[in-house]
Amino acid sequence: MENDLIPQRGSLLAECVRVMRLRIEAGEWSRFLPGERRLAELLHVGRDTVRLTLAELEHDGWLEPAKAGRRRQVVKLGTRPTIRSTKHLRVGMLSPQRLERQNLTMLLEVDKIRHIVAEKGGSFELYSPGWYESQQPDARLSELIDAERRTVWILHRSTPQVQKWFESNRLPCLVRGTPSEGISLPFLDVDWKATARHAAGMLWRLGHRRIGILTPLDRLVGVNAAIDGAQQITEDGFKVVVMQENGTAGGVERIFTRTMGLLDPPTALIATRARQVITLFGCAARRGMRVPEDLSLVSLVREPYLEYMIPEVTGYLSKPTVLAKQVVRRLEQLAVGNITPAGNPWLVPEAAKGASVAPPPLK
Repeated sequence: MENDLIPQRGSLLAECVRVMRLRIEAGEWSRFLPGERRLAELLHVGRDTVRLTLAELEHDGWLEPAKAGRRRQVVKLGTRPTIRSTKHLRVGMLSPQRLERQNLTMLLEVDKIRHIVAEKGGSFELYSPGWYESQQPDARLSELIDAERRTVWILHRSTPQVQKWFESNRLPCLVRGTPSEGISLPFLDVDWKATARHAAGMLWRLGHRRIGILTPLDRLVGVNAAIDGAQQITEDGFKVVVMQENGTAGGVERIFTRTMGLLDPPTALIATRARQVITLFGCAARRGMRVPEDLSLVSLVREPYLEYMIPEVTGYLSKPTVLAKQVVRRLEQLAVGNITPAGNPWLVPEAAKGASVAPPPLK
């Protein structure tokens, strides 16, 4: 179980040595160990205990002698002492966002993945290195993967460069999102095109002929798919206005003010991020506009807190528990060498009716 990989009560040094041997034997670190600071975090102990543990492992023949300025190297398999092998799923998740910065739906999904993996006797670690979105992450990726030795990886909000590196190195991974063009990695994502098309179609049937769709500055593949989906409504007179904001409340307010100042402004808006919804309500109120009497509003991402807004926001709900189970199921297939996990990679969220949509106001 996951608790076997954290030192328990008793002799702390002996426990740390035991845990380190288990993790090395399991293949988590086949060449180099992480730095002392990272080991202290993983083992939940102080750095002094880590140093004593490393000295003990070196004495027992598990580590090469220390070299100044270099990470500790693991003795090659076959030339070190053997212990009982432990098999478990070691999941690593790479994301540009630390856990506290994840949106609530993804936070719940990550928590459920961690729980399912732990129940299966595995472990889960989230990594959010500062270089994750750099243009040349290859060397840093190689160093991280070599140090952490996860069985399989989840790539969240990953750049084309990161995806290409994993694809080139043939490492088992799942893109939690939509892969970039030309990348053939396995993935799992909401069908944003179908979802946005449904939202735009609903607004069309209510009588809206000009709608806006808010997009973040970092237009990921899923956001572009949502724009394409909304624009697939090709009825005469229907127009989609793309409103790009910079990820701040001020950015949303500026694009809202600019768009609503047009001669023929949208009568409905589609938000691609739940955070946009909060700001849009405030922006509408400042202009004396009521939702939905003067402006309809749909959110493609329905976070739980939107249920408490008045009027309740119309949107699309992705269930974190369902997503987490599907993620783990695919990870297990990847871990045993199945490079094309079974199952539909596209998920269609559940429509939540709400009360923020109505026919457009009469002119």
